[in-house]
Amino acid sequence: MCVLQTKEILVRRCNARDWVIVFLWRLTMYYPKRILSVVISLNCLFASSLGMPASPTDVAKPTVDTTIYKHAAHMGWVVKDLDPVLDYWEKLGIKHIQRMPPRDFPHITYRGKVTSLTLKMAFADLGSTRIEWIQPVKGWSVYNEFLKKHGDGVHHLAYGMSSAEQLKGQVNYFKSKGVDVIQSGSWEGTKGNGQFVYLNTAPKGGGITIELVYDPDAAPSDPTHIAANEYPFQRNTHFAPVVRDVHKVDEFYQSLGFGGMSIDHNISLNRIYRGQPGKFEMDLGWWRWPDPYFEWIQSLVGPSVYDEYLKAHGEGLHHIAFEVKDMDEAIALMKTRGAAVSQSGGWDMHGSIGRFAYLDTESHGGVTIELLWNAPRK
Repeated sequence: MCVLQTKEILVRRCNARDWVIVFLWRLTMYYPKRILSVVISLNCLFASSLGMPASPTDVAKPTVDTTIYKHAAHMGWVVKDLDPVLDYWEKLGIKHIQRMPPRDFPHITYRGKVTSLTLKMAFADLGSTRIEWIQPVKGWSVYNEFLKKHGDGVHHLAYGMSSAEQLKGQVNYFKSKGVDVIQSGSWEGTKGNGQFVYLNTAPKGGGITIELVYDPDAAPSDPTHIAANEYPFQRNTHFAPVVRDVHKVDEFYQSLGFGGMSIDHNISLNRIYRGQPGKFEMDLGWWRWPDPYFEWIQSLVGPSVYDEYLKAHGEGLHHIAFEVKDMDEAIALMKTRGAAVSQSGGWDMHGSIGRFAYLDTESHGGVTIELLWNAPRK
C-alpha cells in the first residue's frame, strides 16, 4: 500500500507489489486479455527480482517437528558481570528473579574436549519465555567465546526434549544436515540426569545458537504463560535478530527444515533515530509459525540501531518485543524506569495502523526492548 502525505509530499510507505498492481491495472485499458496474461507472467518474474514478499503459498513449510520448535523453552543470555545487569532489568520491571550461587558443571564437553565449568546463573520469566542468565566464572567454553566475539547478549535459544532419546535423535538429525555439536553437558536433577547440547548454528544462522535440552525436572513449556512482571513485560510477541544478509540466513534455515521466510522491504512512517528524522530502511524476514514469532532484520539504509548493533556485536538477537495499550503512556512509563527511546516509527498498511519504539537498553546486557502498538484502521 502507498500512503502519500500531500502536505509534505512525502511517500510514507510504498510496497513494490502495489506499484506492479497499478501498472497492470493500467495495462488492462490498452492490452487485450491474451497479451495481458503474458504480461502478468512476466510480472511474476519482475516481482521476484524486486525482493517482494512471497505469498504464504510460496514460502516453504517447516519440516522439523513443530511440537518441539514452535516455542523456545528459554533463551540463554550471557553477560560478563551478572549483578548490575539483573539490578537494571529488575528496576525496568522484571520481577521474581532467582539469583543462584555459583554452580559447578563437571561434565562438559567443549569442542571435543572434556572440561569443567563454574557458572553464576539467574532465572526469570520475560513474557512467555524463560530467561537463563549466565556469567562464566571458571573454565573456558562457548560462553567465553561468545563474550569475546560478541559481548553481552542472547547466546542461544533452547528447545525442550521430552526424553534423552528424543534429544539424541534430534542431534543425529542436525548432524545429517551438516550441523555439529560444539558443546554438551549433563547435570544431576531431582528426577534424573538432565542433558543439553549446543548446535553450531550461529555462523550461518544469524548469530543464534540452538540448544537442545532435556530437563526431567522442567514443567512443560507454555507459550500462553503470562509472566508476573510489571507492565508491559507480561508476554513477548517476537524475537528479532539482526543479520547481514537475510536471504542467506533464510537459505540456511530452510536447509535445516525450518521453512522459508516471507521477506519484504520496509520503509516506516514517522521515522525517528536518536531524536532526529530517520532515513533507515530494512528488509524484514518473517517466521510466523513459531510463538513468539521471528522477525529477521537486514539493514539497507542507515544510520539505525541495527547498524549500531552489527558494529558492536555482529549478528545476533537484537530485540524482544512487547505489545502496549497506549504507546505514549508506555514510553513515558519506561523513561521513568531508566529506558528512553532510541528509534521509532510506524505503519499504515493492510488495514492496520501501528507504532513501534525501541528502548535504549542495549548497554545493560546487550538486548533491546521493542514496544509495539497497533489497531485496525477505522
